[in-house]
Amino acid sequence: MRIVIAVLMVVLCEGVIAASANWSGVSVMTGGNYYGDVANYSMGGVVRGRAEIHSEFFAHTEGEKLYMRHMDFSLEDIEPTFNWWAFAVYGDIVGEENFEAINRIEDFYDNNVYAGGTLVENPSDFYMVFKVSEVLVENHDYVPGQTWYGWVHASIDENLNMTLLGDGINLTGGAVTVGASPEPASGSLLLLGGALLALRRQRRKITP
Repeated sequence: MRIVIAVLMVVLCEGVIAASANWSGVSVMTGGNYYGDVANYSMGGVVRGRAEIHSEFFAHTEGEKLYMRHMDFSLEDIEPTFNWWAFAVYGDIVGEENFEAINRIEDFYDNNVYAGGTLVENPSDFYMVFKVSEVLVENHDYVPGQTWYGWVHASIDENLNMTLLGDGINLTGGAVTVGASPEPASGSLLLLGGALLALRRQRRKITP
């Protein structure tokens, strides 16, 4: 029994390490706060070492409502990033078939950060989904390559500071369930914890 669990632990540990190497997770930094009612956020992350999340958001308040816009870097002359974002609800299943149909966050590529945007329904607790593609060159033009779908759980406070509460991605490139634990890392960790618990109980049984 102990040998089986030990082998299982090795396999699961390798799976967790591999998943970590393939997905960096999403990080966020709140930038400047302009005139008290506009803020910007920078998000970053790497998928399989091939696709980069490099996204800038601007949020502004109008009365008691908060609106957000996403900077479209695909128009850059230098190597762009292909990132697209949308608002979603916990439990939504989002992928290639329906990403364009859900509540896309307005993209822009200008300096007007004080107007327009997509309404954030509940700034203190909301979900966003993203589509990120690797950057390829075809006929001297940048085009999207392999695509992955993921989600982030976020909160924006009264001072317009953003906090990330969680994130996940489907490393196969298929659809993702918003709010579900990322695989295979989280599932492997749960199995690893169960294996450790079983081993501990087994030791207790044979201890004189």
